[in-house]
Amino acid sequence: MSEPKKRKGGLLNALIDKDGIKTEVTLTITNQTATKVVLTLLISGISLIVIAKLLKEVFPSKELTAIRSEVSKIKNILIK
Repeated sequence: MSEPKKRKGGLLNALIDKDGIKTEVTLTITNQTATKVVLTLLISGISLIVIAKLLKEVFPSKELTAIRSEVSKIKNILIK
């Protein structure tokens, strides 16, 4: 397999040359990079789920609170 060319000047110089913007750009993704991307997506997804659950616990639904109070009123009436 051919060795990728190393360019001085960074990504911008790799995309633009003296003739203008290059239309063919090759991106190489190594196993390490792919693993980092997958782990980042997995961790961000898990974080979103955890944050949503915590927000549900901290800020309960008004309807659910109203239903609970009605049920407790009905229990009190039935106990008497």
